[in-house]
Amino acid sequence: MNDIGKLQEAFLNFSEASKSLETYYGRLNEQVRCLTYEVGEKNRQLEVALSKTEEAKDYLKGIVENLRDAIIVLDTDKNVTMLNRAAEELLLLKAESTEGRPFEDLQFSLERDGEEGVLTAGQKKYNVIVSHSEVLDSQGLLRGHVILFKDITRTRELEAQNERNHRLIAMGEMAAKIVHEIRSPLCSIELYASMLAKDLEGTGHLNMAKGISTGISSLNNILTNMLFFAKPQKPVLRPVDICGLLEETVFMLMPMLEVRGQKFSKKIEEGVSVNGDPDLLKQVFLNILLNAIQVTPEGRAVTAACRNEAGTAVVEISDEGEGINPENIEKIFDPFFSTKEKGTGLGLTISARIVQAHRGVIRVESEKGRGTSFRISFTERPGGPGSDTIMKEGIFS
Repeated sequence: MNDIGKLQEAFLNFSEASKSLETYYGRLNEQVRCLTYEVGEKNRQLEVALSKTEEAKDYLKGIVENLRDAIIVLDTDKNVTMLNRAAEELLLLKAESTEGRPFEDLQFSLERDGEEGVLTAGQKKYNVIVSHSEVLDSQGLLRGHVILFKDITRTRELEAQNERNHRLIAMGEMAAKIVHEIRSPLCSIELYASMLAKDLEGTGHLNMAKGISTGISSLNNILTNMLFFAKPQKPVLRPVDICGLLEETVFMLMPMLEVRGQKFSKKIEEGVSVNGDPDLLKQVFLNILLNAIQVTPEGRAVTAACRNEAGTAVVEISDEGEGINPENIEKIFDPFFSTKEKGTGLGLTISARIVQAHRGVIRVESEKGRGTSFRISFTERPGGPGSDTIMKEGIFS
């Protein structure tokens, strides 16, 4: 073969090689397009997965942040990685200031007794349930710790209150039985004391008989208060002359005032009516008047007044005793609180409840060394709307 033939053969082989390369190039481009599509699809799927993961993370974080229980998350070295909002409020800490700090360095103390404990943060103490959980991954490797504080302070307070209520109910039932048993012989003693007072009229022993009657009245009032506390009475409302009720109560207590050598002044208007239960209202006046008499020294005065003030019935009872300490003013209506050595601490509590049930307001003003004044006002007049409604709140100031 001559040179021309070899050259033609070489061109022919080159052409075939070029076509082969062109074919391979086309296939390679196709593969690149397929790989590019697959990579793009994988990237899209990865973005979707990351987005869902981020959403799930935000969702879980939102759940943890809004839980009422305090949650602290630690890493494997027991350094803080997260505090939820409840933990910030309970421990008086800020999440950003605790991140990365050792758990032991957080400023609070905990006294544990099993799962329960008393947590002290700042100046406050809380009853809490404490739980600790390890965070493990799918392969069982430790990834961190979760500590949970559940505040049960209010639950413990309610349990204590419930227990206290059960004791009060039991005591009330017992008191009702005792009152029933005592009142029968007490009525007989009062009857005989009244008969004795009539026989002793005009003699020097009359005051002794009156003293017996006064003591019986005081004891009967204590028993009545115990009965009212044990079984609160729902008032049966009807139009009553409230100033007339005060007058009757004062008349009943006049022997006690005379025996104790106390002065008494009254300023009582006529025709002041309210919707009320006469027996319950008389008990209010009796309790407050007895308090006034018992704290007023001999020779000083007890004052009672009843009047109409711009459509409001007002009763005021004042004494010239030693007054009430400012720190005790807010406590005098609490059950069993009394500044008297032999007081039951029920008279003012029951009086406040009765006044509330009559849609009234009771206020007390006192000045140490100058005496105390109780002011009771009733806006519910006969025929007024809502006369069968019981007021839920009174004002004690």
